[in-house]
Amino acid sequence: MQYTITQHNIKILSCILIVLILGSCCPVDAKSIKIRGTPGSVEAGSTMNLDALNFPELYYRMSNGETYEWLNITFAKNGTINEGGAIYTTKVYSSKAIMFMGNKYYSIDTGKAYLLSKKLSTGLKDNKKTFKPGEACEVCEFSQNYTFTVLDIDQNGEKATLQLTKNGEVVKIDVVGIGDKFEYKIDIANSSDITIFECKVDTMMHGTDFNRVKLKSVKHYCDTPMILDIGDKFGDFEITSIAEKTIEMKNTKTISCSPDETVVLMDGWLDLKVSKDGERGYIYSTKTLECPKPVVVSPVTESTNVNSTASNVSGDTDVNNTVTAVLPTTSDAKSGDASAITTETEQPVTLASAGGGTATRTLPAPGILSLVSMFAVLAFINSRKN
Repeated sequence: MQYTITQHNIKILSCILIVLILGSCCPVDAKSIKIRGTPGSVEAGSTMNLDALNFPELYYRMSNGETYEWLNITFAKNGTINEGGAIYTTKVYSSKAIMFMGNKYYSIDTGKAYLLSKKLSTGLKDNKKTFKPGEACEVCEFSQNYTFTVLDIDQNGEKATLQLTKNGEVVKIDVVGIGDKFEYKIDIANSSDITIFECKVDTMMHGTDFNRVKLKSVKHYCDTPMILDIGDKFGDFEITSIAEKTIEMKNTKTISCSPDETVVLMDGWLDLKVSKDGERGYIYSTKTLECPKPVVVSPVTESTNVNSTASNVSGDTDVNNTVTAVLPTTSDAKSGDASAITTETEQPVTLASAGGGTATRTLPAPGILSLVSMFAVLAFINSRKN
């Protein structure tokens, strides 16, 4: 499977990296960034046609050079958009994937793009897994409660019995061979036979002490998708068309924006900002990113006793002049608070002078922040995979 990073993804990732770098230097919990579209005229008769090439929030695939989201705005008067003058369109790409108002979904009804589901993690690396008979695998996130199990392999190693349960109840059991698909389908809204879980048997082996079934192409979708319908409203916009591969929305009432004013669009996903002279403006989206917290090194004091522990430190001194550092407890480290993390080799600490007293310092711990930044970027890329 080949993954691509789109042009607009690169721009967004650049913003994220900047925020993460800044976050490593200042003790703040979160930062907001603005992803802006190309500015344009908002005077009467002008248009603002946005896609991924001039507004990185919208989706574009570098692999085929196509954009899959558009926002076209016509200004009837200065700073005024008449009813129906703003049109948002999104299109299915890469088989089932579709972007909708800043979030990635999967259109799980191949006949009409009105069931938008999240693809759930199976916990399998590269969507592949080798099972022993009787070994279970949790194939869904918390509230879904699905479990997949290989029950048995026949003596010839040609057929395997596979089972899928939800909340302990068997919802699908089937006997499949190498190359066969195992699928679980349900009815949702007005659509029937919607695939919620599927996998393909790659290989299987049967022996006296060795039994294995290898799966590939494991996919699992949320069985409670967002169900869209014509007339559904999102702020001042409503869905006006749903086709096999596209969804279209338009504004349902006049939108007016005065000079130096910001107007919220599409239920807060986008904003329109007009310049002070009222002649130009731009569309933007706001992303809030959590910043890593700096590591706080606890006060260090001189102990009164060579056997002093981290939980019993005083400011008195004795002939041994022993120094004891206060370390976080195990429960603190598990809490996820960056202040509970210690890095003995990464951050040298200047201890209190021999005359007594404490030395408290707040350190950015770049080694830890670099790892956090890397994982944040990788997670973002993974969420925007084709």
